[in-house]
Amino acid sequence: MKILNYFDSECPEHWLRQIGRSDWSAARLLERLLRGGTFRSRMGETSRLLLLTEGDSLLAFCTYAERDEIPDPALKPWCGFVYTYPEACGKRRAGKLLEHVYALAKADGYPCVYISTNEVGLYEKYGCTFWKHMATDSGERSRVYRLPIETRDYGGIIGQRVSGTVDRPMGSAHPDRADMIYPINYGYVDGLMAGDGEEQDVYLLGTDRPLRRFTGEVIGVLHRLNDCEDKWIVSVDGSRPPREEILEAIAFQEQYYMGELYT
Repeated sequence: MKILNYFDSECPEHWLRQIGRSDWSAARLLERLLRGGTFRSRMGETSRLLLLTEGDSLLAFCTYAERDEIPDPALKPWCGFVYTYPEACGKRRAGKLLEHVYALAKADGYPCVYISTNEVGLYEKYGCTFWKHMATDSGERSRVYRLPIETRDYGGIIGQRVSGTVDRPMGSAHPDRADMIYPINYGYVDGLMAGDGEEQDVYLLGTDRPLRRFTGEVIGVLHRLNDCEDKWIVSVDGSRPPREEILEAIAFQEQYYMGELYT
């Protein structure tokens, strides 16, 4: 899966046609804004349309915008037009877009992201909290959520040497999901309790064989934005892969969560 900015994509007409096949009324409005060249005049000059893609298929999309349907210039940025196609539902694909929006907002120095919606119980799954009801530009009542931006300090964790047990070795299946096969070793630090009340989970890098025990250095922490625990990244051979390689290695499981990698 890849996330593209519609305005930087090589084939915007292809993605526009994909947006047009949605039966959601807001998607048809989005298509009209794009075809009419009025997207940025309405949403803001720096606004983006984010596309979650897999090959030539569009799985989900959303906007990262200066403005949305709430007419309050003091509130920004907004995540809007959030839509997941039926064939991609049930896999928390919208969460990967929100994760990307979170990273953009953090890089832009914002304290939070706003979402205007009538959905109840959806955005709470992605770490958002209901803020208050507000009137839209058409006079309707909407629920406004906020996704807070945070910065954590893992300086006391990264660089530690830890030892533990591998309870899900490379090549084994997830105990509750037989279709999820672990491409890397996964285990826990013996005796160290995490936020979920269980021993601290770790992803193990730097080996191509199944392990039963491990000793290594913590080279990163994956902070889940919509969960109560962090995942530590441990190198057992002293190597320090780049961020992109770490994220790719743990995506088999973390694709279902929102997270931020600290290294």
